[in-house]
Amino acid sequence: MKKCLFRAILALLAMAPCLTGPVRAAGEPVTLFVFDRQPYYHLDSGRPDGGFLLTLAQIVFRRAGVPYRIREMPPGRILATFETEDVNSCAVGWLQTPARQRFARFSAPIYVNKPLGVAVRAPLAAKDGPQPLGDLLKKHWKWGLRLGFSYGQALDAAFAAAPAGTVTRFSDPTIMLRLLAKGRLDAILIEPEELSWLLEREPRLAAAMRFVPLAGAKPRARHIMCDDAVSPDVMRRLDAAIDEILGPASDTIRRTEAMRH
Repeated sequence: MKKCLFRAILALLAMAPCLTGPVRAAGEPVTLFVFDRQPYYHLDSGRPDGGFLLTLAQIVFRRAGVPYRIREMPPGRILATFETEDVNSCAVGWLQTPARQRFARFSAPIYVNKPLGVAVRAPLAAKDGPQPLGDLLKKHWKWGLRLGFSYGQALDAAFAAAPAGTVTRFSDPTIMLRLLAKGRLDAILIEPEELSWLLEREPRLAAAMRFVPLAGAKPRARHIMCDDAVSPDVMRRLDAAIDEILGPASDTIRRTEAMRH
């Protein structure tokens, strides 16, 4: 079902000129914070240059009649800004967590990721099939995680309790994969979509690692996250645009998110 949903979203993006509609934007522009993370969002010298979630978000804002401007910002700084300032801004493709709900508003879901897994250094991937994270953490591997990212409450708590020095956070996933291939990392927590995209660009790294699904991992919905300065009316307009653009896919995403809880 996830593959069909992904293809449906890509088909909608291909129809982007037809979907935006003649809705006139009005009001103060919302700053749309984005960082480069393919295949979700891509920037070229700070300017939007593709990525299916960034493209979808632009269609949503235009359809909702909400003016926006795009600004590049690292994920950790986005969270700090939302938590401490009122800046009339949003960010694309974020997970909704209790901690973030204290300082941000979330749109209806715009995409559901495939379940998280672990890219493991090939000699260490002894078993086939899904593995519990607790078992993998007992191996005292050297882990690589993304800087400023949440992987969900349970996984965040598990890594927070990991022994000191076993987890290093990086801003660039390509660097993590290269370090894994060189044996300087043992495992990376990563989404299958992102891993596939990265290995397509650097196929020589593929032989050095294996993808191990996490036992019990579930699909996770992504949203447009906005700070409290963005009005409830704007959020309602974004939600209405999401429902209109995604159509039946929007209902599927909502059902998948509801099943996760």
